[in-house]
Amino acid sequence: MLLEPEQYEPAFARPEEAPDEALRRVRPFLVLLLDGAFKEANSDVFHARLKGVPVVLFAAPSSVAEVRANANARGIPWFAMPVDRQTLARVIREAVASGATRSGHDRRQPSARRASDGTLIFRDRYGSEWQVYDRRAGDRRSHSDMENGYRTFVNNEGHEWVYKLAPHEGAENSVAALERQLASAVRRDT
Repeated sequence: MLLEPEQYEPAFARPEEAPDEALRRVRPFLVLLLDGAFKEANSDVFHARLKGVPVVLFAAPSSVAEVRANANARGIPWFAMPVDRQTLARVIREAVASGATRSGHDRRQPSARRASDGTLIFRDRYGSEWQVYDRRAGDRRSHSDMENGYRTFVNNEGHEWVYKLAPHEGAENSVAALERQLASAVRRDT
């Protein structure tokens, strides 16, 4: 509930689903919020599998000292529960902007470019390329036509992810906007 007003679309692990399994199921995503009490929060192998995904640890009141120490040792952001919406949104923005990963290194920088045919190509931080297409209801004459529009991301394997555009997002083609939109997109079953 705290993330939805910030236009983030949270995805959660299923009951009894291990963090590794949840990561494979919901990729790509913008940032991983991980309970700092989980053994994976302190696992070098788990963090290596994240391949550049920004991580934010969170702590229950009983685990603040342990989570703070782990987060500081890894150079990644953290927060204590309960948390307010503004603090959570700020921590997520800072993690994404800094490329905060398990080791503090960002392996790849996302990028965007236009192909010779005009297609927008987005390369994510994992090195995958996505062709980006905007679909809108009606014609393109007015700004309000974007209200029912969506953006489709198609990778080289043909997997298609769809992001519903808010009215102001149709013209947003920055790397940060594309990364956020892809992370919030939903896979279209074909």
